[in-house]
Amino acid sequence: MTAGQLLNLVDVLRIPAIIITEHRYRFTGTEALGLLLARFRTGADQYQLQAMYGRSQSAISTIVNWLVKFLDEKWKHLLDWDYEHLLSPEKLRIYGQTLYNQGAPLDTVFGWPDCTKFFTCRPFQYQRLVYNGHSRAHCLKFQAIVIPCGIIVNLFGPIEGQRHDMTLWKESGVAENLAMHAFITDDAGVQCPYQVYGDAAYGLSPHVLIPFSGSEARTPYERAWNGIMGKNHVSVENAFAIVLMLWPFLRTWWKMKIYGSPIGQYYRVGVLLTNAVNCISPNQIAQRFDCQPPSIEEYFHD
Repeated sequence: MTAGQLLNLVDVLRIPAIIITEHRYRFTGTEALGLLLARFRTGADQYQLQAMYGRSQSAISTIVNWLVKFLDEKWKHLLDWDYEHLLSPEKLRIYGQTLYNQGAPLDTVFGWPDCTKFFTCRPFQYQRLVYNGHSRAHCLKFQAIVIPCGIIVNLFGPIEGQRHDMTLWKESGVAENLAMHAFITDDAGVQCPYQVYGDAAYGLSPHVLIPFSGSEARTPYERAWNGIMGKNHVSVENAFAIVLMLWPFLRTWWKMKIYGSPIGQYYRVGVLLTNAVNCISPNQIAQRFDCQPPSIEEYFHD
């Protein structure tokens, strides 16, 4: 982003003009956000940031953690079910029509859920809770829903890495939010459900669609359905990749110490900042589906 966009982001995020941490470090809001972005943009040691910006490693670490906690607390509602804005009935209609225009067989699918692993170093206690046998690594797990404009509109987590994806689905409350808010009233006054499209583990329901199973018994229509919807579902994996591509710090699993830093909040804030960048410059998902994300002022709302 440009310098002007960075200064605007400070205002949009409502970062205080002057920040004084509990260790008596003093920062302007602009410097604090600049250091946070610089930290997230590199996987190198903080010594490099110290040399570049003239702040001690202790000061940089303190302000980064302070701002991460501030942003996560201030804007966490944007990663919940934003049914009055990005997930309003009018927006769901737009997303569904967008996917239909791109070849989807239905105009009622508005997004894609999936889970991702955020890898960490091995903790010194309760290691089994965060050990994922499938990946053979220690991690935290998050569940996200991505919409055609490239925004990660819902994020649940962190949760222990040993948990199954369906555990995240049940604990996230997404099914309940879908049942309450994912409806469109047609011209006849009938409420029509809107759906997300996930993999087979999520199970079929009025608000969740999955691929047809049984490779030998599929009809040509079912194979075409799986092919088209599967290609669209890849977008959620692309969204996870964009987060890690933009913020290499989140890929440095050996620095992610569960009992030493707010690493779950690191990822959540990384998602918020990724959404902010997408609002400024639409990402590959938004470009693929020709679906314009909101302006940054529209996205960051109370």
